[in-house]
Amino acid sequence: AGRSRSRRGGCEMVTVAASLDATEAALSSIRAAPAESSAPAPHEPLASAPWRHAFSTLVSHRAFVSDGFGEVAFKLEEHWEFAVGAFTMEDVARDVTLLPPQFVASGMRHQGGVYNQPFAAGFSFADVDTRMDSATVVMLNAGFLVPKLASISLAMLEATGLPIWLNVYLSKPGLATSTQLHTDAQDVVLVQCTGRKRWRVYRPPPPGKTPSLDPFARGKGTDHMEFVEEDLLIDTVMEPGQVLYIPAGYPHTTDTLLEPVEDEVASQPSVHLTVGVDSHIWSLSYAHLRQHALTRAGQPAALSDGAPVSALPLPQWLRLHAPLPFGFLSARHLAAGGGG
Repeated sequence: AGRSRSRRGGCEMVTVAASLDATEAALSSIRAAPAESSAPAPHEPLASAPWRHAFSTLVSHRAFVSDGFGEVAFKLEEHWEFAVGAFTMEDVARDVTLLPPQFVASGMRHQGGVYNQPFAAGFSFADVDTRMDSATVVMLNAGFLVPKLASISLAMLEATGLPIWLNVYLSKPGLATSTQLHTDAQDVVLVQCTGRKRWRVYRPPPPGKTPSLDPFARGKGTDHMEFVEEDLLIDTVMEPGQVLYIPAGYPHTTDTLLEPVEDEVASQPSVHLTVGVDSHIWSLSYAHLRQHALTRAGQPAALSDGAPVSALPLPQWLRLHAPLPFGFLSARHLAAGGGG
């Protein structure tokens, strides 16, 4: 898969590509899963202990803090064994109706666009299973409403100190398109629990090419994104226990139309957890800070030459729109308490 972020002259492109490869290698080699002998802290539920350890280790790792968060998509080399079977179709059957119908949906095509189609009031697991024959079903905000997932959400919230949410995605094998090519406003950690799913992640397109469109909501509704093969960063099949990180604004698409494999996993529906950090939803980025400061000063938010921010070259645009660092909301409390 191509990994260069620069399409400029030869030497510079090679240098940038080599640097990015080294960064991705460092990120992919992060060891976040706890050792099997690790014991939970006193009064901590046994099931949540490995999630707390893994999330806190990942987001506090030097490579992730300095080069990964909001900047580089990567797949961890290690398996999180505790995540294998952590949430299954049996759990879905038990818990899916805890969610209001508008929180359970699947993608549908309507009048030339792609939209989420929620379930009707009084829906059942049988309805979900039937819808899964032709589409991926998502349990939106499941981490707030499903007890088994609440501790996982809390683990990420405490690790990042930022607003988070958790969705569950359900896909049967054989879907040629599980999710269309699109971008999201969240930085996400994807954890595969059962089954397999293929993911392709691409470099963001320059915002200046489509200045009227939100870079964090591309490929939705009637906005159709085009595949640009030279921008492909990751093409991988996720196995149970594997972890993938995708920054906000990075286009991605999924399918479950995979090469035949004779094993137990092949027949399982794909169930994965998407744990997202909501920095951009809550305006917690340097771009929003800049805009707010200029507005308070009575200055326009445009660049010094009058051009919109979307006119910036992609590397500068990405850096400006980077999320604020983990734990920045805690600084005031640490200062008040005399902490370092």
